[in-house]
Amino acid sequence: MSTVERVDCYVFHFDLIGVVDSFLADPEAALDQLRAFQRSARRRFPFSRPNSYIVTLADNVWCRINASQPGTPSLVLDFAGEVAREARIHEFPRFFGAVTRGIHEFDVADRTLASSGSIADLTEQHVDMTSEPHIRAAVAEKRSGQLHRVGKLPVQESCVWVSREVVANQRIEDLAALPDAKFRAVGEWFDLSAISDPTIPSWPFNETEFRAIAAA
Repeated sequence: MSTVERVDCYVFHFDLIGVVDSFLADPEAALDQLRAFQRSARRRFPFSRPNSYIVTLADNVWCRINASQPGTPSLVLDFAGEVAREARIHEFPRFFGAVTRGIHEFDVADRTLASSGSIADLTEQHVDMTSEPHIRAAVAEKRSGQLHRVGKLPVQESCVWVSREVVANQRIEDLAALPDAKFRAVGEWFDLSAISDPTIPSWPFNETEFRAIAAA
């Protein structure tokens, strides 16, 4: 009997920039600052449909959100805006985020959590982030660094890139105008396949268009 399942999901990847430098300058203060941000990000995760989760790992936040969750994609962008706001509140002004959508395929047999003696003493854990939308979000961050290096970054401020398929035919401006929206649109849509440089490889995915958002 197959234990492989598939779920249509949103993926939100968020990475703080400069944590290592802060740690080298003042290790104790940097770790306290990082842990406080991570706790605030986890507490604000509002999604409850199966296969939705949030993980804080090193200086990253990774989220998978079941696309059947009522209120999406607006609530996904709201959450991204809240995490960006918490980063600034906790004095992390530099960060990169990306939101994608796609099919996540996983083997239930790989979902492992083991402990020895105490539930707080984890000895084995697998968080399945090996699917196209996860990888595309991570590559988007890598591409932002490459474009920054060659002076072709389409958006200068720290923000979250939202892939076109996340909002489908909806306008981000309309979603940002909803009452109590936690995000705002930044700049215009940009096509990563059209931003070229001889020093960087071409964008390898079919989904090429992104729009940046930031905390409201």
